[in-house]
Amino acid sequence: MIQRIQTIYLLLAAIAAGVLVFLFPLAGFYGDLATLELWITGLKNLAPVESPVHLNLVLTYLGAFLSLVIAIQSIIILLQYKNRIRQLKLLRIAWLANILLVVFLFFESNLVAKGAGVSPEYKTGIFFPVISLVFLILAQRAIQSDERKVRAADRLR
Repeated sequence: MIQRIQTIYLLLAAIAAGVLVFLFPLAGFYGDLATLELWITGLKNLAPVESPVHLNLVLTYLGAFLSLVIAIQSIIILLQYKNRIRQLKLLRIAWLANILLVVFLFFESNLVAKGAGVSPEYKTGIFFPVISLVFLILAQRAIQSDERKVRAADRLR
């Protein structure tokens, strides 16, 4: 059944990881030499002077790629509603990707902070992968609950 609570959780996880993280900056770096904002798609210089920090192209797009993978995988998990065991296996992979994304984003912000010589001010966007992870955990609990109910009903038959 697609009307289950995990459908809502998986949709919210996909929205948090695939849409909202692209709309808000991850961190701000405000110092004497640089005024920078870190977005999932790269580093934006807000000052008229040249930025002292440059990110590697791979680092720039790895976060965006992982974020889109998590969003697409959440939708795929949602569409696997007839096979709860497969949903649980795919959820574990989504968990791993989400944890990697969170670690990567904090690593990237610390890398920029060292280059700019200022401490990061974390913005709204950095918390959406964590929120996505929470929704994935809630979806897994709901799927496991459904699986227990089905097994209990099978025992009664």
